[in-house]
Amino acid sequence: AGQGAHARLGMPRAGLTDMEGSVTLKNPSAEAVKAFQDLGLSMPSTINYESFVPRGCVLRNTPFIVSLAAYVGEDTKTRLNCEQTQAKISNMQTYLNRGVQGLVISLFVFNAYAAIWADIEGVENPEEWPEDWPASIVRFLVYWVILYQIVPISLYVSFEVMKLLLGWQINRDPQMVDEKTKTGALARTADLVEEMGQVNFVFSDKTGTLTENEMVFARCCISGEDMGDYRAARNGTSSQSLKSAAAGVTPPGVEKARSILADPLNRLHRDLWWFYLCMAACHTVQVEAAPNSNEMVFAGSSPDEVAFLEAAAEVGVHFRSRKRIPGKSGWALVIDGPPAIGKITFEVCAEIAFNSDRKRMTVIGKLQDEVIAIVKGADNVMQPLCCERYSQADNAALTSYSKMGLRTLVFAKKTLNPSFFAQWHNRFSQAELSDEAVATLATEVEHSLTLVGVSAIEDKLQEGVAEAIQVIKEAGIRFWVLTGDKTETAIEIVRSCNLFTDEMTLARLTECTSQEDAIELLERAKKALSDIENGGLVIDGTFVTHVLLTDAGPKLLYELAMRSKACVCCRLSPQQKRRLVELVKVQNIRGITLAIGDGANDVSMLQGAHVGIGIRGKEGNQAVQASDVAISQFRFLVPLLLCHGRRAYRRVAVFLCYVLYKHIVLAMGDVIWAHQCSRRFSGQIAYPEWMSSAFPAVISGLPVIIALGFDQDLPDDVVEQYPQVYLEGIERMHFNSRVFVTWMLTAVWHGAVVWLVPSLWVGSDSWTSHTEPYEPTDFWRSSCISFIMVVVFIDVRLWLYTYSPFAWQTVAILAFSFTATIVCLLGLAFTPPGNAMQPQIENGVVGEIFTEWKYWQVMLVTPLFLVFDVLFIFGMQSLRPSPLADARRRFRTEERTAAKSE
Repeated sequence: AGQGAHARLGMPRAGLTDMEGSVTLKNPSAEAVKAFQDLGLSMPSTINYESFVPRGCVLRNTPFIVSLAAYVGEDTKTRLNCEQTQAKISNMQTYLNRGVQGLVISLFVFNAYAAIWADIEGVENPEEWPEDWPASIVRFLVYWVILYQIVPISLYVSFEVMKLLLGWQINRDPQMVDEKTKTGALARTADLVEEMGQVNFVFSDKTGTLTENEMVFARCCISGEDMGDYRAARNGTSSQSLKSAAAGVTPPGVEKARSILADPLNRLHRDLWWFYLCMAACHTVQVEAAPNSNEMVFAGSSPDEVAFLEAAAEVGVHFRSRKRIPGKSGWALVIDGPPAIGKITFEVCAEIAFNSDRKRMTVIGKLQDEVIAIVKGADNVMQPLCCERYSQADNAALTSYSKMGLRTLVFAKKTLNPSFFAQWHNRFSQAELSDEAVATLATEVEHSLTLVGVSAIEDKLQEGVAEAIQVIKEAGIRFWVLTGDKTETAIEIVRSCNLFTDEMTLARLTECTSQEDAIELLERAKKALSDIENGGLVIDGTFVTHVLLTDAGPKLLYELAMRSKACVCCRLSPQQKRRLVELVKVQNIRGITLAIGDGANDVSMLQGAHVGIGIRGKEGNQAVQASDVAISQFRFLVPLLLCHGRRAYRRVAVFLCYVLYKHIVLAMGDVIWAHQCSRRFSGQIAYPEWMSSAFPAVISGLPVIIALGFDQDLPDDVVEQYPQVYLEGIERMHFNSRVFVTWMLTAVWHGAVVWLVPSLWVGSDSWTSHTEPYEPTDFWRSSCISFIMVVVFIDVRLWLYTYSPFAWQTVAILAFSFTATIVCLLGLAFTPPGNAMQPQIENGVVGEIFTEWKYWQVMLVTPLFLVFDVLFIFGMQSLRPSPLADARRRFRTEERTAAKSE
């Protein structure tokens, strides 16, 4: 108390390890000075990134800490590392904007046309307008107001409501609920739902995405000798963890290792002991005793490290505790060896952490009187650091393990000179420990290593992965696996996923050394796959690095990938994953890319793709937080794409076309009436204005959302049997130029029919002026009939485009639409507020059209023109059936056959 701590901090920087500062005591006590001296700390004491307490950490072996909140708000590392990612906009939103722009231009052209004709006809300005305003400008503005419904303001609102409904259906889908965690899918944004129905490419991570990320120690090779299988076999086909081995059955690898460690005279005894000592010492795992049990529980951020410690414990090398050394900044790791060795203490003095660039981890510590550096890392990274090249037996083991689909890791060690280490450690302690400083210091130690052994870990496939990938391939989607694993390991994993088959011809673009080499590899692969229909592509990080620097390489790589059925990319960094996704986006502008992953190293890939799917895994929530949709298992991608995505694309496509269609149908009455009335282009409206106001929201807005939002074409449980239905989205069958133009021409045709038939049959070319009293006229009778026909036509059109036309919600909402029209007309005609709002249709106008036969004739004959629509739609389905129509026909046939057999 009263010692007055004072801290100095550098400017905030984005790098996770970029931090500098110092802390000192203004009035240190004698005890504080002695404590600093015992710990070898200077005053002021340097602050670096190791001084940070990470969010969510747990204090162990420490009663309390005194902390200082620094770099808060916008200065936190999280905020400083937030990339300015471009907001994702669906292609349907873009098409909608273009369609609206076209309609605005059409509206502008017609208004200009009407204004010119108004001048020609000599139309005068209304009394309420200034006399000095040109008549053409006034008419232009008048018709802009009259025809506003061509570009409905409610369109964007209803569009978002429709998407929210589709996102809600994803969140509520029981078939995507994980049985273990009881969590379902989560649409974190509803803006991209329809894009999941148009996916051309899927880019998938491997570990934790296709696999369980539950590591099981499988095999190891010591001094060139394979030790056997460490897994407990289950029916001879699959494996489980050592801790759940079949009762009384010891795996052969465990039994062999135990016998060697128990015999000091065995030639492999010392080498095997060092291998397990390296496994038990080179890690960041914490250990605790399980409650009411002598069993040790390991807790670490890396499942690999936990698997290593469990395997070591199984053969008799137990990691017992990790404790701070009094008066020092290092750790004491207590390890129980086999009886011939007993308990030892490994004093950790320095630790150089694993990262995606280094791909290795180093621990330097004291064992008895020696200073030992233990390094573990990927085999291709460790090879140059060893004093000798891997032996033929070690290389054979690496290849064999990779072909088994196992993840390999190499352990090596080195004895350091104590005086060198003292000098090195002093610089290590005083350094700011930025990435550059760590890399420089590491090179001084990580060389001339001695190989200790090769390990292999199994990461089992998730349930249903192979079946899901098969369905995705049959749906016409190209599937790429992007991973940081060894090439052979990745190939075997994708073989087990049915992505690669034994019949496929594989072209390898690996071990590239230059840009010229990359182009040469591409040309060779192009020739190899030129006449092959069933080809696959294997790429590694070295090739990606060089090919992306060339001008012609990206295009050649894309063309080659398009000729292949599948592609696996190995030894990739997170940024290389994203760059491959962006390569496809650049080469195929209209294509939709989907990335799926579970870890922080997949975030860039998820953000770079059109749609990012995050899997709730064991590597934190970074991928989920950066995703557009979160799921718990890879297999849930199938219902997400084939059920929700496919339907969302069809629903949104029909929705956009239909909303513009129905408003053009209504606007056509005003367009024709401008030419037809006795005072042409005078700005007289064709329909009662309050009915036009009720049209977009009350009469026609809700029906399209309900009818399409809940429309079902095929049951969810049978969609996987017909994956070809997904081709409709890939080939953009429901929304393209031809479809859009067809809808717009149909709107013009329907608008003309519903106006001209009643107008020419029972209407007139004039309507009452704004003088009192209002007298019933034939114009307003035909106008009301035309408005009813507008509702009939658009409701029937919507009904024809639903795949569940007799579902209760479809029938109910269309009945509501028609009923609302009649109720609105009656309310305006027979209630005092309605008469005040719409005086033109009082005094029996509406009553007469429902009581006199000649008006009923018009209302019965006009809908007959819809026969052309029925013939066209059903004719097209018969002559040129879509994949969905064909699947529905086959499904109904199978249902009838099954019913007859019963």
